[in-house]
Amino acid sequence: MATIERVDLGAGVELTVAVTGERPRAVLLPSANRSAADFDDLARALAAAGYDSVAVNPRGVAGSVGPTDDLTMEDLAGDVAGVVAHFVGGPAHVVGHALGNTIARATATYRPEAVRSLVLLACGGHDLGRHPPGPDVMAAFGRCHDEALDAAERLVALGVVFFAEGNDPSPWLEGWWPGGQAISAALGRSDWREWWRGGGAPVLVFQPTEDVMAPVSVGRELAAELAQRARYVEVPHCGHAILPERPDVVERVVLSFFEEIDRTLGAR
Repeated sequence: MATIERVDLGAGVELTVAVTGERPRAVLLPSANRSAADFDDLARALAAAGYDSVAVNPRGVAGSVGPTDDLTMEDLAGDVAGVVAHFVGGPAHVVGHALGNTIARATATYRPEAVRSLVLLACGGHDLGRHPPGPDVMAAFGRCHDEALDAAERLVALGVVFFAEGNDPSPWLEGWWPGGQAISAALGRSDWREWWRGGGAPVLVFQPTEDVMAPVSVGRELAAELAQRARYVEVPHCGHAILPERPDVVERVVLSFFEEIDRTLGAR
């Protein structure tokens, strides 16, 4: 069971986090306008295997606060590094889902001392100019979390944007935080060429095969660029949401990767 804590990082930044276990070794970063709660199942599974974790609510989400004007990816990397310093006390396994994967890579770039390894779940974000989502996807995107719409219309939109055909989109009907939009805006104020390779950390690229927001070609290109640093895994019948769609696969592959890294680098 996670406990909700609040950490003061200074300069007006106070983040709420969900801590699972007593000795965190992993830090979990959610998707755009989503919260730490998306990681509840993964956090429990990791803790059962000895990988306690801290799931982070970014500024503007679930009670986290901090300046958002002119926010950059380097600022967000500093937030993550502050959480790592406070709860882990050494480099952490950092898991980022969707937008969270861009923040994870930025952290490994700008604050490498905070990162032991990276797990990228649905790993686009750096590539929007070359691989933009289709017009039908973008038309549906705004309807996903528009609470003025009825649930049936939102479920259809969620299915188009985030879930593979036939998968149940209802887990994401709730849990949206519009205040997190400033985090997404930080992408546009930063040069993706600085951070997209994720520093020098070992990387798991975990690629859904039916992700219309970050298509398979993006994951394959990143893995090829990183070469020996990367382990690449595709998960079939899965879209951008990945965590609620294939929780069993995510848990198994992420845990295997953590154990592999710790065997290679030495457990801490």
